[in-house]
Amino acid sequence: MSIENTPHLRSFLQMWMMSGGIVISTVEGVVNDGRGIELPEIPGRDFKQELVQLSELINQIISRIE
Repeated sequence: MSIENTPHLRSFLQMWMMSGGIVISTVEGVVNDGRGIELPEIPGRDFKQELVQLSELINQIISRIE
């Protein structure tokens, strides 16, 4: 990792390196299942919006990878 990387980026990359394969495998399983997804309602949380935001942020990170 270069010296330009921030603690946030290092933390993200460490988490991804430890769990990325498991996350991808799990997400592929959900996608391949093909059924509709019902998320629990928790006051003050909007899981769908959180996932949309996560997707947008991951896309931004990917676009910056050299």
